[in-house]
Amino acid sequence: MSDDELSDDMQELNELIAEYREKEEAENGDKANEQNEESEQNNANEAVKKQKNVDTSGPIEVPMDKVLFGDKDKLLKNLKRAVGQKAKTGDDEEEKEGSKKKRKPVWVDEDDEVIQLGDVKKENKRTGPLDHLKLDKSYKEHLTARFTRIVNQPKWANLDEKDKAKRSDDEGDDGDLLRTVGFLSKPAEGILLEKHISAKRMKDVNRATYAEGNINSIQFHPSSTAALVAGDKGIASIYAIDGTQNDKLHNIHIPNFPIKCARLLPCGTKAVFGSNAKYAYLYDLMTAKETRYNLRKDSGNLSNFTISPCGRYMVSAGLCGEIHIQEAKTFEIIASLKQNDKVATICFTNDSLRLVVSGNSANVCVFSMRQQRLEHRFIDDGCIAGKAMDLSPNQRLLATGSMEGVVNVYDFENIMQTQTPLPIKSFLNLRTAISSVRFNHSSEILAFASSRCPNALKLAHFPSGTVYANFPGFMPNLGNVNCMEFSPHSAYLALGNNKECPLFRLKHFKNY
Repeated sequence: MSDDELSDDMQELNELIAEYREKEEAENGDKANEQNEESEQNNANEAVKKQKNVDTSGPIEVPMDKVLFGDKDKLLKNLKRAVGQKAKTGDDEEEKEGSKKKRKPVWVDEDDEVIQLGDVKKENKRTGPLDHLKLDKSYKEHLTARFTRIVNQPKWANLDEKDKAKRSDDEGDDGDLLRTVGFLSKPAEGILLEKHISAKRMKDVNRATYAEGNINSIQFHPSSTAALVAGDKGIASIYAIDGTQNDKLHNIHIPNFPIKCARLLPCGTKAVFGSNAKYAYLYDLMTAKETRYNLRKDSGNLSNFTISPCGRYMVSAGLCGEIHIQEAKTFEIIASLKQNDKVATICFTNDSLRLVVSGNSANVCVFSMRQQRLEHRFIDDGCIAGKAMDLSPNQRLLATGSMEGVVNVYDFENIMQTQTPLPIKSFLNLRTAISSVRFNHSSEILAFASSRCPNALKLAHFPSGTVYANFPGFMPNLGNVNCMEFSPHSAYLALGNNKECPLFRLKHFKNY
């Protein structure tokens, strides 16, 4: 840069400083904050002059770097104020950033700006007072404010970018889409949704024959993809479960023996068939041979029985509240227990050390298998006559169903502490007698149904206690559900009605 150009720049800078001094003298009545800033600047200038030993009356020496590259922010702000420009502060920038962005209209109708609110109200022959209205206000602004007040602006239409700064930098544009379109955002694997369950109806389990009659029992094989279906016609069939063909593998026909209850032993090689008769059958699946066992006259029948998880015991409901404990493979009675009411349903704990029995009243009894005596008794809340019961595989929840259509779920540890426990959840979705309640293998789903009404089936999620509103939904007729069963790992849910065995695939569970 030549000396002439440098002198010209210095002359311009001196003129700006002189103009700034004149402006400073004219603005003595400004606010206190501006006076403080100006006094600080004057002090800074005097300090610079003292350091440089420069006479205030003479020309001001300016360093070359400030001439070439400009001075600091404070000097620029003062120079702009000297020429009448307002400096931008951090508050102004925040205010500008905080202002909402608006879309530009595609076209602008000039007539909309001309029409005033008073003209429209007069044309509509408004009879009420108009004093509260600004009649000179634009009618367009009035309609816009009214729409915003009533409907409000949706979040997706807000163009304000302020909240985007708060989001993490590593979140891409897909986050906005997944945040607004909720069904595209999938939850983490292994978590069962609370309000929606993905289920698909497959081919009926017994589609190959439909020969069992009224279905009373369904049992999935513990290790093979097969199911045992038994009914009133005395026919028990074994079907391969694949959801598409469900081919029949084998069937057993016992004449004059309507099968009321059928159970597979935990080993999966034997099955027990019971009826109202004074005898029962033990069927060997490996050799395809059945063995008939006559029952004691005072022991009743095997129309209602269950097998212990260990596979050793078989407990049946006798006459007048009797409970008979028998050897599962020989039908020999080991011991007999007694309760006041007729037995309605029986279930074991996983360790086979306790027996929970519900009667035709509100009483539920817990028996000790080791001591063979009554250990505890409690009253089912709001129940008049018990009908169904099931203990969750994790041994934490006990579900009871009554004749009134109420399903109560208790904390199993709490019921052992008091005779009048309160349920942690009560379901009133069904209005007829509960015929069956079942927990799945993970204790996350409770299924309950009533045989008194068609399609009376519900699934509930735990621990939230939420009933799935989309199940069974608008699926084909399910009939009157007499019984139901989950597969060993809850991939399938099978129902039994008057003829068919509807099968559902629960997509959340991957294994059979």
